[in-house]
Amino acid sequence: MPRFSLKRALSRPFRKFRREDGSVSIELMIMMPLMIWGLLGSWVYFDAFRAQFTNAKAGYTLGDILSRETDYITPEYVDSLYELQRFLVGRTDDIRLRISVIKYDEDDDEHSVVWSVNRGGGGTIDDSDLPSMLHLIPIMADAGRAIIVQTSIDYVPTVGAGISEMPFDDFVVTRPRFAAQVCYNTVNTNPTVATATC
Repeated sequence: MPRFSLKRALSRPFRKFRREDGSVSIELMIMMPLMIWGLLGSWVYFDAFRAQFTNAKAGYTLGDILSRETDYITPEYVDSLYELQRFLVGRTDDIRLRISVIKYDEDDDEHSVVWSVNRGGGGTIDDSDLPSMLHLIPIMADAGRAIIVQTSIDYVPTVGAGISEMPFDDFVVTRPRFAAQVCYNTVNTNPTVATATC
């Protein structure tokens, strides 16, 4: 009975590999760039979908916070929402936030902007901007109010693997829950009805 040799047993699978005369190395050189590109591409696509998802979730979170508010919305309050959005998104890319309140008049079949503020650029909206947004606004009751939260992020991929820089914009419409309207006040401390827009 032949004696068992660990060296012989371990070297057996590699005998054929040694006889390939370098063809495996050439195959590796051809396939390795494709494998690396595929891995990086998968990561970039995953990262882009994650950035889009977190931006949308941030918009829903801010809309929910505003819908429960019964006090005045002040510039300081909007600044804190902008910082919260930056925290929720968790990215160093440029972000923008626009908060608007609209109302609907059934007699005239018209939507109008009550107030609109923004942070991070992008400007505010007025009545002339609403026709292009009507397909995103749900059916509203007469004299009803709705809060529009628009979150935007300029996605910059970490590695250029088939995706270029692109903006992710989300549009969230929420109805006030505990108050008939959400008022904006330009005064941070001791706001009054005289300085409010409702």
